[in-house]
Amino acid sequence: MVQLGISVYPEQESLEAIEAYLSMASRYGFGKVFTSMFSVEGTQEEVERYFKNFSEIAHKYNMKVSGDCNGEFFKRMGATERDLSVFKNMGIDIIRMDFSFHDERDAVLINNQEGIKIEMSTSFIDVIEKAIANGANIENLSTCHNFYPQRYTAPSTEAICRLNDYWHGKGIQTAIFISSLAKETHGPWPVNDGLPTIEEHRNLPAEVQLVHCLAMNNVDEIIIGNAFAGEDEFKAIRRIMDEAFVTIPVNDELGFLKDFVPHGNVKRIPFYITEEEGITQLEQEILYGFPSHSDMGDCMHYMLRSRLPRVLYKGRSIPERKCKKAYYTKGDVVIVNDNLSHYRGEIQVVLKEIPVDGQRNLLGRIREDEIFILDEIKAGNIFSFMK
Repeated sequence: MVQLGISVYPEQESLEAIEAYLSMASRYGFGKVFTSMFSVEGTQEEVERYFKNFSEIAHKYNMKVSGDCNGEFFKRMGATERDLSVFKNMGIDIIRMDFSFHDERDAVLINNQEGIKIEMSTSFIDVIEKAIANGANIENLSTCHNFYPQRYTAPSTEAICRLNDYWHGKGIQTAIFISSLAKETHGPWPVNDGLPTIEEHRNLPAEVQLVHCLAMNNVDEIIIGNAFAGEDEFKAIRRIMDEAFVTIPVNDELGFLKDFVPHGNVKRIPFYITEEEGITQLEQEILYGFPSHSDMGDCMHYMLRSRLPRVLYKGRSIPERKCKKAYYTKGDVVIVNDNLSHYRGEIQVVLKEIPVDGQRNLLGRIREDEIFILDEIKAGNIFSFMK
């Protein structure tokens, strides 16, 4: 299950506003709050008192606190790699290290006695590798990407996926930031162009960014980087999560194939679809009702093929419906009809332009700003469709 998080910036928000935001986020399944510790001014005692109150509020809503910490703040609070008691007293669950010691002290920090999780930047490859070599316990370590307030400075999907794959290969979790499009959101600086990890996400709705991260298959935590996201965004994200993480029972109607079909607790990639006018009740049943559309991976060239519905619906008639288009294009969702009866009932998602030949009925089209997510679908990935 992917964990959801939000971000708040204490130097710009009152504790009352933060509590209201945490309360709302927790109702929609968010379990982590990321915050900048070094931006809070005051004496050590005042800062301790502030974050103790902050953490008590977060924990009241069952949210873990991840505090961003730089070297100056670390020293200012009197902490050392062997003594994180000040963070423990503040109720901090995770320290997001914005710096490192570049020696054996990093391993000591990660293995801290206080039980505080240590999170480092995904770019700290040499630092983390050295810490592991020095005996760091990776169970107490995670990684997190940066966010990028300035337009055109964030990395590409490909660059992020390479880092995620690297850390997953080490058994280390990764977190990523997405952006709210709500008006008057902010980050730690007076920049209002969102706080994504991936540049292509900057102008996309939050739920579309979420689906893309789910489709990447190597993201463990997804955090909204700017504050405050809107409740409509939380609702849209909750709907995606409820569709994406489901329990699918074994379907005995599939006979000997039932054990080959994904079942139990699974993750699906949900796509919104604009339904074609005239779609039949049976076509809707197959499109929305079959719980585990997936492609075997042997021919993902012109289309994704969900083949198993044709086993369940064998013998059911799907008459041809005329299509006004001359070609199906990337993002169109079709079903094989009676004119190709051996494959009748197979759901297909078009990846490359193909001519309309009367053997497939158009069911609808994936939402335009989600079509790029098709590039992330791999063999065996489960996907579903939502109106």
